Amino acid sequence: MLVDPPMEQLLDKATCAYELAVLVSKRASQLVDGAQPMIPDSAANAVSLACREIAQGKVVGVEGVLKKSEYKVPLTKEAREAAAAERKAKEAQESYRRAAAEADIVSAEPEEANTEAASSEDDGFVVVEVEGEEAPVDEEA
Repeated sequence: MLVDPPMEQLLDKATCAYELAVLVSKRASQLVDGAQPMIPDSAANAVSLACREIAQGKVVGVEGVLKKSEYKVPLTKEAREAAAAERKAKEAQESYRRAAAEADIVSAEPEEANTEAASSEDDGFVVVEVEGEEAPVDEEA
């Protein structure tokens, strides 16, 4: 049960109880996702902190429809670090996936490949014969 701040004080901040419930819910969700608290408070949970922020006038409801991509909620340092670590992990996974795909493409052993000398024309390719087939391969110097 919410005792501090009193419910009467919170109802003055919204046009109806439903609007207040939505406002508290959205702000508490932002806090759980890592948003910076607007007041220095060590509330027991995100809902209590959201109610205290609303009571002090730090958070207000604005009519209109905004997509999540249209606004930015400042995150705490821990939330920013967690997001950065997640991005790095995804990048490393993608890099590993690409390297594995390239390893599957270039699977010929050096002793298996019979490289012949390139013709007098230097077009950037070398003809490599592997198991009786000719395939262009990038020339590396």
